[in-house]
Amino acid sequence: MDSSNALTIEEGGTHPLRDELLRQSGWESNLDACYTCGKCLSVCPLHGWGDLDPRMVVRKILLGFEKEVVDDDWIFQCTGCDRCSKQCPMEIKMSNIITLARSLRARDAVPGGSQKTCDLHRNVGNNMSLSEEDWLETVDWMREEAEAEWPGLDVPIDIKGAKYYMTINSKLPQYHPMDLQMIYRIFHAAGVSWTMPKLWWEGTNYAMFSGDLDTWEHTLRKQVENVEALGCEVMAYTECGHGYYATLAGYRKFGIEPKFEIVHKVNLYAQWIREGRIKVDKSKNTAPITIHDPCNAVRKSEMNGFPSIADDLRYVVGEVCENVIEMWPNRDHNYCCSGGGGLLISGFAKSRYHQGRPKVEQIDRTGAELVCTPCVNCFDGIGDLAHHYKRPWKSIHLWELVSEALVVPQEDDR
Repeated sequence: MDSSNALTIEEGGTHPLRDELLRQSGWESNLDACYTCGKCLSVCPLHGWGDLDPRMVVRKILLGFEKEVVDDDWIFQCTGCDRCSKQCPMEIKMSNIITLARSLRARDAVPGGSQKTCDLHRNVGNNMSLSEEDWLETVDWMREEAEAEWPGLDVPIDIKGAKYYMTINSKLPQYHPMDLQMIYRIFHAAGVSWTMPKLWWEGTNYAMFSGDLDTWEHTLRKQVENVEALGCEVMAYTECGHGYYATLAGYRKFGIEPKFEIVHKVNLYAQWIREGRIKVDKSKNTAPITIHDPCNAVRKSEMNGFPSIADDLRYVVGEVCENVIEMWPNRDHNYCCSGGGGLLISGFAKSRYHQGRPKVEQIDRTGAELVCTPCVNCFDGIGDLAHHYKRPWKSIHLWELVSEALVVPQEDDR
């Protein structure tokens, strides 16, 4: 029998990745439960790309060859979608393993722009390095334009005692400021008490993606301090799957116990429509549309005991759109947009397009013209797939659909 390629346990040296994962202190991995059945490979869109796969990652770490895992860029091409973990009969948490493996990579050896993004978040308070002055000018500029349609619309800043503390993805003020108007309109129409902060409004957290655990914890704690200083009851989390999950998972991992509730905006839209706070007219959105379930806000949230957006997402889309077509598989079995886990800014385009093929095929089968993506990362990921594969469909945020369907009160109703 040829044993030249046999893998044997490496006894020498230290094994910080294996030791930490086996310790399972506060953040489970179930690393040692693997019995190499291979179910993970059957659902992994990255399987067959590169030299690793989920099962091999687990075995190499267990056998002491963790340096090969940490040094392989495959761990930065995995989107952390956790389809493998969903199928695993032993509930091994692959995305947790990947995050910890990335944390052992030297910061200057992290591929692409995810670590730079983390540094900006930590040092400036947002991923786009927007100054407080630029942020507030953009907010006010968009407020003035929105008020032309909705007289009396205001965008409160740093209001103490407001019920809702709104977070925003920094791509909006930087690249898509008009989208801010759509969100303003929804909150104004709901008639709730809300505020936007001057600082720590960022609704993403790439530190979980880059493996910068210290920055992950630091940015979470700074935002918690800001919310609690304003005395807000609820953090209204922006349409960002990974930011939402990174916040809730980070609180658990780092032992943070906020004095406020975290609610995804999708769940808020659903609540306000059910309560009659906002009136909508689905005839304003007639194009055939399908729904993309962000991995972090659906599958990973459900698997870890956090509120999912899956049901409320379908309720809202059904209330604001006339022609909704489900893709299959969906909900917690849906495929990743191929941009998750920081892959969108990590520089591995070929890998991303390879992984994105199942998502393209999912969308194609629906015949939809629009793909509702309640996550900025998914919006960009699916938009990039459409461009690469020359598809006619395009991604659209849920806030745009809700904003378009809003029934503007008549003058005598105000």
